[in-house]
Amino acid sequence: MDIFLLIVVSFGASWLTFFCGFGLGTMLTPVFYLMFKDMTLAIAATAIVHFLNNVFKFLLMKRSVNWQVAIPFGAAAIPAAFLGAFLATKIDNQIIYEYVLIGRQMEIDLLNFVFGLILVVFALIELIPSWSVVFSKKSLALGGLISGFFGGLSGHQGALRTAFLIKYNLKKEVFIATGIVVALVIDVVRTSVYAISFDYAALGESWVLIVMSLIAALVGAITGKLFLKKIKLDLLNIIVAIAMLVFGVTLAGGILN
Repeated sequence: MDIFLLIVVSFGASWLTFFCGFGLGTMLTPVFYLMFKDMTLAIAATAIVHFLNNVFKFLLMKRSVNWQVAIPFGAAAIPAAFLGAFLATKIDNQIIYEYVLIGRQMEIDLLNFVFGLILVVFALIELIPSWSVVFSKKSLALGGLISGFFGGLSGHQGALRTAFLIKYNLKKEVFIATGIVVALVIDVVRTSVYAISFDYAALGESWVLIVMSLIAALVGAITGKLFLKKIKLDLLNIIVAIAMLVFGVTLAGGILN
């Protein structure tokens, strides 16, 4: 049953992530934790699947990348991701509130609370026409710094990256492909920093599960590309904004911890 859940989540999250640019890592980590009973191993396994899935998606979409957007965005993200990942190995995240929801103990930590509120604001800006914001080319570096830093610090880089890129009114193929490049850059930086403080040999026999998860995620990415032509840009923008809103509320409320 656990293996079936892993495959379904890996496929479904990868399919959804192909369009909105985030969610795979957040959905996979709890599943790996249920199987390993060790959060460090769960994060390491998720990082491997996340990185290799992004490599594969880049190969699928590389012809659609807008390098004029990807290069300044990614260049700013590199040092920010390194700083965030370095701090992640040094700081102790604070639990700021606890409550019970449907018989389950919930914990709201400071990083996820702040990150979740930021996502809610970006989602409302996208969903409420009167709040609309148009970013200039100069904002690319700011977007790279913010998404890179949070990506390194907590692993939640996709949603903030998407929140910035969606405001540039890129064609849907270009929007997705450009986001994949930036995600890949941040993944390389943060996994390199994580690797220094983690012995991947500790995964042991868990590699079989990781490979199964990766295969399911790759199939999800391929399926996502097949559906891409059927989804209109306006619908894609709404899907992304709603996903950011839900993701932000659940993170800030401690539901996804």
